[in-house]
Amino acid sequence: MEENMNVIFVGGGNASLTLMQYFLNIDYIHIIGIADINENAPGILKAKELKIPTTNDAVAMISQKDADIIIELTGNEGVVKKIFDNLKPHQHFMSSIAAKIMCDFIEIQNTQRMEILENLTFEFNRLTSSLQSSGEYIDISIHNIESVLRSMRIVTMNARIEAARAGETGKAFEVVVEAMQNTLSDIEKALNDITIASKESKSSMEELVMTENKLKNSLIVT
Repeated sequence: MEENMNVIFVGGGNASLTLMQYFLNIDYIHIIGIADINENAPGILKAKELKIPTTNDAVAMISQKDADIIIELTGNEGVVKKIFDNLKPHQHFMSSIAAKIMCDFIEIQNTQRMEILENLTFEFNRLTSSLQSSGEYIDISIHNIESVLRSMRIVTMNARIEAARAGETGKAFEVVVEAMQNTLSDIEKALNDITIASKESKSSMEELVMTENKLKNSLIVT
């Protein structure tokens, strides 16, 4: 079971929206506050909508909240200095540069997920058509799905390597990698279910469609 991590964002721009949306889908990450001098910053407005504490005083929030990770999103040297001056020994700091890399990686991952989802949908359509008419192309369809799965394994492996290279900063970056690994495990389990279902008679069609829906849901980023 993953250890819970409390996160504070310093900066409420678009980067905070990207990270917020991603972290909200990870059970063991809790966003406990967002700070920005602009009360109308997109991240601040979204945080208020989600009932996440907001403030225009980052130092006060860091001092009052027991955060494990402080993610600095402004790129302002003065803000960075204030954070370091108030950073507690157990807290990890992520710079705006590292956060931008994470945001870019998330965007790339989301794009790849959509491409994988399109490929899977195409292959599932072929698979269901095969079951309806004959079993001639089932093995080919499953092979193609496995090829897509191998591609995603490579993406996850590369991400883990980059997280390791990032050193101390990579501790927070590993969160994204872990989420990708969980998604990969869901896909592998679903593919195993599909393989079993494909060996059964046409009465397995309903079960196969349900498995397809579960797989699609595991890939869709909410």
